[in-house]
Amino acid sequence: LIVIGAGAAGLVTSYIAATVKAKVALVEKHKMGGDCLNYGCVPSKALIAVAKKIHTEKKIAEYGIKSAKIEFDFASVMKRVAGVVKKIEPNDSVERYTKLGVDCFSGEAKIISPYHVLINGKEYSTKSIVIASGAEPYIPNIPGLNDIKYLTSETLWDLKKLPKKLLILGGGPIGC
Repeated sequence: LIVIGAGAAGLVTSYIAATVKAKVALVEKHKMGGDCLNYGCVPSKALIAVAKKIHTEKKIAEYGIKSAKIEFDFASVMKRVAGVVKKIEPNDSVERYTKLGVDCFSGEAKIISPYHVLINGKEYSTKSIVIASGAEPYIPNIPGLNDIKYLTSETLWDLKKLPKKLLILGGGPIGC
């Protein structure tokens, strides 16, 4: 089995196949863990957890407490988010999957026939191919967009300073 993409779908597929003793090759061209670990599920839930705590503290009067002063340091919050990702990262790592018996490749895969895949220019044959290549941020053709420093769902997590204003285009799971 050749699995193209090491995000949530590709990792689960590889894990299950390796567990039932299939010979598995897993190919990832960017980061193990894909969007879920690096740009979506994990960092967003870590940020939401902090936001909930701040929200609760700001609503403290509803609990009969007269006052409480809450302050936060955005850079520290983002550092914590990155720390949560780092803590979970070993679960999605090449090392873990290699120990499971999966042959992990960093690079690109190109399907050349129903039973042949080029991985970093070398041809491999297989009985089955799973395409779990995920997605990437879409940059719309908006006049002037290329004249500013915009963020994507991938670069947002590098912020160290809280923006005064933020416009989010897209109301899907990542945008929300």
